Amino acid sequence: MNERLELYSPLSPEECARRISDAMDSERSALFSDASLFGSRPVAGRVDACSIKLRKRIRYRNAFQSFLTAKMHPEGSGTIVSGEFAMQPFMRVILRIWSGSVILIGGAFFVATVSAYLFSSTPRGDNAWIIAVVPLGMIVSGFAIVRFGRYLARNEARFITDFLIHALNANDRNAL
Repeated sequence: MNERLELYSPLSPEECARRISDAMDSERSALFSDASLFGSRPVAGRVDACSIKLRKRIRYRNAFQSFLTAKMHPEGSGTIVSGEFAMQPFMRVILRIWSGSVILIGGAFFVATVSAYLFSSTPRGDNAWIIAVVPLGMIVSGFAIVRFGRYLARNEARFITDFLIHALNANDRNAL
């Protein structure tokens, strides 16, 4: 569920990059940045004349925070800024690996437990149902954690869009 951004600014890409850079705290990497702890500006990220990567400054860690990854290219006498808001790509990969692992391994345990109950003539222990329920609990818990993290990030895309509109004297082409 990624959100798209498309802005038009009457400024050149170089001037857009300068204005954004002046209004934000720079960070080399979102994973190892101290800008979120020691910076004073509401937005942190990286910018050059061609690309932008921004996030809203928060005073806590949220692995599910929204990041804007965008490109700037000249159009007419101005600049088009287009990109999308999404979680960090690293986090999306981790979520896929974790979910796949739980489904694969948990599914195997679930099938083994259910088939042991259905097709075995020897009685099983009373706690074998736990093996069948734990993977379901892990999937539900993982979903709840992601939903809560995304809930905390719910207004970040609008915040960064407003930040760019103000910094670049831009028009939101999605709103037109």
